[in-house]
Amino acid sequence: MKTNTIKVNISGREYPVNVTPDTEAAMKKAAILINEQVKNYSSSYAIKDPRDLLAMCALQLAFQHIEQVNTVQVNEKVEQKVKTIENLLHLV
Repeated sequence: MKTNTIKVNISGREYPVNVTPDTEAAMKKAAILINEQVKNYSSSYAIKDPRDLLAMCALQLAFQHIEQVNTVQVNEKVEQKVKTIENLLHLV
């Protein structure tokens, strides 16, 4: 698949990122999300060092990712149990 290099601005610095045409918009949205979160942390806490703000963003995003993975795993377990019950009901 063809990739393009775009530049995204995160916390006042530009970074080159390789993206496919399908992922370019999402990557730009991700950079906007990070910048908004940095701004929120900067205004809400006494944290001013950009590295500390970015570390807090990384922590928050990782936490959200773990929560989503856990939710998906729970949903998959529930789906499997429902299928087992359906199979048992078909045997009756």
